[in-house]
Order: sequence, then structure tokens, then C-alpha cells
Amino acid sequence: MKKLLVLAAFAMSLSACFTLTPRPPLTPPANSVALGERTVDFRADHDEINVGIADGLFRSLYFVVEKNDIELLNLTIVYGNGEREKIDMRLMFNEGSRSRIVDLQGGKRRIQSIQFNYRTVGTWQDGKAHVIVYGVR
Repeated sequence: MKKLLVLAAFAMSLSACFTLTPRPPLTPPANSVALGERTVDFRADHDEINVGIADGLFRSLYFVVEKNDIELLNLTIVYGNGEREKIDMRLMFNEGSRSRIVDLQGGKRRIQSIQFNYRTVGTWQDGKAHVIVYGVR
């Protein structure tokens, strides 16, 4: 009986550790600018967001995912001078989450376009995911 009480107390304390709390709202980094957005299909998809060098200099990027979960496979950034930076990511993002900050090579750079491969991995009932790409000045 004593072992049963100890196990019950342990289970209760363990369940308290795993109670779900609301996710805090995502606070965007200072100087964030929305560069573009895409709706993601349920198959592997490739998209390009044309930013344009007139939009100014950026030091990093990040992605916000809405409406469903996605898998981001890779990312290619084409800079204003034509240089390309390929970043293999293969990361899963839950709906309502934000990616890590992706620093650009060489500090602040002009971005001509952002190309990425991704796919929705959540359920059909939740619909297609929506991805927004932000630049940080």
C-alpha cells in the first residue's frame, strides 16, 4: 500500500510538470519587415519570393508558420550582386511557431530573392499552411 501511495504521488507530481500552458505570443525581433508569404501545398513545393534590392539591407531572416505544420527542406538566398547562399534546413515547424533567426553571410546584404522547398505535414482538416518570410534590418 505504501508503494502505491508513493507511485500515486510521483504520478501526480509528474503530471503537473506536463500540464499544457498557452503558448506565449511570438514577439518579432526589432526592425522586422515582411518580405513575402506563400500558401503551402500538401506535396513538396518550391517557391520564390522576389524581394528586390531596392528594399534595403537585411542582416537576417526568419519564417512564421500559420494554419498548419510544415517541413522546410532547404533555402536559397539570392543576393543583390547575384551571389547565392544555400542553407539545408530540413526542419519541422508547428503551426503558430517561428523559425530560428537565419543570419546572412557577410552581415547586412541586399536580397534579390528567397527560394525555398517545403511541404505541409499536418492534417488535411487543418488546411494548407501559410508561411511568412521576414527580414531583419
